[in-house]
Amino acid sequence: MLRILVVKLTSCSGCINELIYALTHSDIRDKYRVAYFPEIEDSDEVTSADVAFVEGSITTSQQEDFLKAVRSRVEFLVALGTCAISGGVQSLVVKESAESAERAIYSETQVPASAAGRPRPIESAVRVDFAIPGCPVSGEAVVSFLRKYSLGGLPLVLYESVCSECKRQGVACVLVAKRVPCLGPITLRGCGALCPVRGRGCYGCYGLKFFDVTQKSVRALARRLRELGLREEDFETLLLAYGYRVCSELK
Repeated sequence: MLRILVVKLTSCSGCINELIYALTHSDIRDKYRVAYFPEIEDSDEVTSADVAFVEGSITTSQQEDFLKAVRSRVEFLVALGTCAISGGVQSLVVKESAESAERAIYSETQVPASAAGRPRPIESAVRVDFAIPGCPVSGEAVVSFLRKYSLGGLPLVLYESVCSECKRQGVACVLVAKRVPCLGPITLRGCGALCPVRGRGCYGCYGLKFFDVTQKSVRALARRLRELGLREEDFETLLLAYGYRVCSELK
């Protein structure tokens, strides 16, 4: 039986909820045993395991040290969700100093020690073997990973944009047909085009397509969205929340 560790860093726990859903499947329960998961059971010690799921971004030096300790004890580490992959919504503080953000958030004088002054994706500190994007991730995507990993393989990763999902479902492009600002052209697929299906523009929660997005393509989309009425500062906010690495290179 394969052993699992689950680690929560700075996040909302939405991805962990989807992971719990995945672990309820009978065939998954037959193949995996949870060795460390503080959110659902008392877990005092991180032991060795086959797979670690890490949700959330690194925001303190203590989290970074803990994550490195986990990495040393597992064979395979999965970045679970957009926070772990690119920094997440908490990356919105990168325009501020860590001190000013802490003063605005915490009323007490004792605040967490900052790590490099801003939230960071986990791959900035440890090796990541597989990533499941989403805010939150799809529970079915987690189930797919667990099933395939138990058989010695991994899910097929399709590096497509949300636009590809719209096309397959016959959804009219909200950017073209309705002039609705949409980040679909530069956002990873996987959500089933949840927002465009309902006539709303994609806001990028599955993260940017890091493998082929360039400064030029992001700036071109930004110009088009400004024509449709999206303020430049709002566009930058979306990038900070779900495309931290790309956004940090735009200036």
